[in-house]
Amino acid sequence: MNATVKHIWNQHAALISVLGAGFLVRLIFLIETAGTELQIVDEQHYYQLASSLFAGWGFAWGPDKLTSIRPPLYPGFMALVWTVVGERSLLAIRGFQIVISLINVVLVYQLGRKIFNQRVGILGATIFCFYPSLVAFNFLILTEVLFTCLLTAFLLIYVYLLQTNKGTMAFWSGLALGLAALTRSIVWPLPLILCPLAFFTLSGTKATRLKLSVMLLLGYLVVVAPWAVRNTNLQGVFTVVNSMGGVTLLMGNYEYTPMDRAWDPMTLVGEHSVFALIKKVHPEAVHLTEGQKEQWAKKEAVAFMLENPRLTIQRSLIKFANFWGLERTIPAGFRALYHPPSWFAMTVAVLVPLIYACVMILACFGLFWGLPGERRAHWLVVLLILVVAGLHSLVFGHSRYHLPLMPFLILYAASALVQHPWHRFKDGIIKASGPVLSCAFLCFAWGREVLVVEADRIRGLFQSLIG
Repeated sequence: MNATVKHIWNQHAALISVLGAGFLVRLIFLIETAGTELQIVDEQHYYQLASSLFAGWGFAWGPDKLTSIRPPLYPGFMALVWTVVGERSLLAIRGFQIVISLINVVLVYQLGRKIFNQRVGILGATIFCFYPSLVAFNFLILTEVLFTCLLTAFLLIYVYLLQTNKGTMAFWSGLALGLAALTRSIVWPLPLILCPLAFFTLSGTKATRLKLSVMLLLGYLVVVAPWAVRNTNLQGVFTVVNSMGGVTLLMGNYEYTPMDRAWDPMTLVGEHSVFALIKKVHPEAVHLTEGQKEQWAKKEAVAFMLENPRLTIQRSLIKFANFWGLERTIPAGFRALYHPPSWFAMTVAVLVPLIYACVMILACFGLFWGLPGERRAHWLVVLLILVVAGLHSLVFGHSRYHLPLMPFLILYAASALVQHPWHRFKDGIIKASGPVLSCAFLCFAWGREVLVVEADRIRGLFQSLIG
């Protein structure tokens, strides 16, 4: 036994040290947030849904109030934790999320080792372990921690599939993707692209590749299909994961959607509210199921987008830029909701966006010049980034939603730090156009955000901190 422990320590001493330090940092924050109540509407929704599950009422707002409004896995995770500890404890949820986040550190490490090398793996795992925004989300009752871990697990298992061509790996990768889709519905359409991609990129005969693609799809359907059947029966229309997609699409694509803050329609009241629009155009909506309202809202949004193509393109470009916007959610939220000491709030307000900007600039070089040896894994990461960013660019485009992609971008940033690819600038401006244009786009988007769109809010934040 001692020899086994010694071997593990020799092989993974750096990772174990990172995990130990990461646990201590999270433990300090856990103690400091022990008495923190629910602060955000989304947190309150998840708590209510989990409470219904814990009480035996099913996925519902209360007794006899079944719903499909949210994906089910995160409330289910909460209810499971409460069943284990025997009470509805927010502290227990935060504690289990710490465990999940540390598991994710190991997954990032393994992914970095598999597609890059040992150095990239440990450096990427270290950056990920202490990445401020992701650490902060350990203590919010939101889906980020669970979804990010499942997305990383899916990609790692898929890399094992690429390397082994085993049907079990295909099944488990589909299963992990299905669980991720049941946590956040943004990825539920991904198998429509992933299964054909697997067929054309996996090795082996056509029969072997077809079998593996089917196994991947089967793993996905094992977890998603039963929930889709339940939702469809409940809502009276085809509903896969949740019944909010059409409404959120309409919020981001109707007459009064704010141009630079597309996630803000929820704050609009009166005749400009999207819900006022639903009542006006569809007065009988009160008698419709959630799923029927979602189908109608989706049709309305698509019709508006087709009737206003120039406006839709303009909005989508802004939403895409906002999706990659500076990470200001945690600094703003800490100040407004948790009232930390001014020195701490000021440090967070400066460091969080700065660290994000540095990681993204490095990731731009890594994505073009620090490619992994397994190029099929690289193109899967690119596909995942494009799908998630593209879909959010049609809906809200809030910067919070890029967080689950950060493990992969952090690995590319780590690759750039290890490989020092900037010497390739000497190859000429044409070959440097990829990373240079990507960095220029990000800097333009951040500059516009700080100096124009959010200037008053940022000024007000710092004035309140200084005062």
